[in-house]
Amino acid sequence: MGTDTIARMTIDTAALSDVDRPVYEWLRDHFGCEPQNFCRQLRWRISWEADVMIDGRLQGVLVRGARGKSARYPMTLHQEAQVHHVMERHGVLAPKVYGMIEDPVAIVMERLDGTINSELIEDPAARAKVRREFINALAKLHAIPVEEFGAIGLAVPKSAREIALSLYKPCIDIVRAAFADRPFPLTEFYARWLEKNAPEDRDRPGFVTADAGQFLYDGDRFTGLIDFEVSYIGDPAAEFAGMRLRDTTEPLGDISELRRYYESLTGDSIPYRAIAYHSAGFAGTNSMLMWPMMYEPEVQNDYVAYLQFCVATSRWGLQGIAESLGVTLDAVADPLPNPTVPYEAAPGQLINMMTSWETGDTALRFHLDSAAVLGTYLQRCAIYGGSILAADLADAEALTGKRVATRLEADAAVDAFVRSAGPDQDAALVAHFNRWLTRQNFLLKGCGSQSYLTATTLQPIRE
Repeated sequence: MGTDTIARMTIDTAALSDVDRPVYEWLRDHFGCEPQNFCRQLRWRISWEADVMIDGRLQGVLVRGARGKSARYPMTLHQEAQVHHVMERHGVLAPKVYGMIEDPVAIVMERLDGTINSELIEDPAARAKVRREFINALAKLHAIPVEEFGAIGLAVPKSAREIALSLYKPCIDIVRAAFADRPFPLTEFYARWLEKNAPEDRDRPGFVTADAGQFLYDGDRFTGLIDFEVSYIGDPAAEFAGMRLRDTTEPLGDISELRRYYESLTGDSIPYRAIAYHSAGFAGTNSMLMWPMMYEPEVQNDYVAYLQFCVATSRWGLQGIAESLGVTLDAVADPLPNPTVPYEAAPGQLINMMTSWETGDTALRFHLDSAAVLGTYLQRCAIYGGSILAADLADAEALTGKRVATRLEADAAVDAFVRSAGPDQDAALVAHFNRWLTRQNFLLKGCGSQSYLTATTLQPIRE
């Protein structure tokens, strides 16, 4: 059986907040009854749950809100809702969409039976059955004519290059605009590498869920695909790159075996190099879209959770590039303590002030705990920041040959180097960014519930 790990805040419907009231009233007016068990999910992306009467019986609904104003994604929530409608017409199991709330913008959908993470299924035969049913659903989804998704506004690529870059090019454009006024060389390196190395021989497009491996199951029964916010029309091989990322949090077993099963269903042979390229693409563009939020965070965001995702997906994207180049990512020594604050007790006091506040307010407790995790991260920055900055500046000088004195100067020098570098310098840039990301990753160790990501790498691809 699965385990539901989502934290929820019960809402007093007699004293609704300005955030919750529009959602509650939409559900009441649309379904013609007072919603029951109305609550908010306490996650990095705002969502609500409720039970309403549908066809004479009480059924669960999920309301999925936007990530926030600073989050930039190619697909709109309205298009995401239309994706569900296309799947429903073709019999692909996914939540039924009941409608859209316009303020706040959110999708109202069926809450499917079951839970996530098939690794929690105790019976190996049942676990294998559920995972194969997931692959069956993907194969069925990929068989839908792409023109139906084009009709809802998704770009339909024509050439192999367009198919390869279908998701990545819009993400590249978004991040370049976001960093127009400050250098961020890592994302520019990913962008240029993806543009230069797009496969030219994968020319069969399909609807790609991208963040693959997200599905629900109930017992030994697959109940549906979920979460299509980064979906697009592209190369179905990219699904196996997405599965590698999902496998870091919700293990999928042997992805190479799932790949062979998919090939037996579809007749499409999925090459190693395509999975490596799309691992770089999907992980790299995931990080691209989140890095700007580290410079313009919104007050409700769990800052460290997003930073964990930024650094982890950046490391995985670099792993995909290294696989494509046939190079090994070297181990990097841990930084040495070199405190940058005059009073070392100060960060710990911040954490104490957050964690010692007694409150029965679930939402306040969530925000205080998130702030305490940020305090833990800043404490590690205070302890190791001096030696990390020195190492980063030395690496930038060694790569570019330019003298730099500040982090901004180092970023500018490396960014300029990336923009002028040829393919023969890719391996040196991979080594440089591996050292930078390893130190960023070190700072995040032990910081919050997402800190397990600091120990993750992608499951190897077998030929």
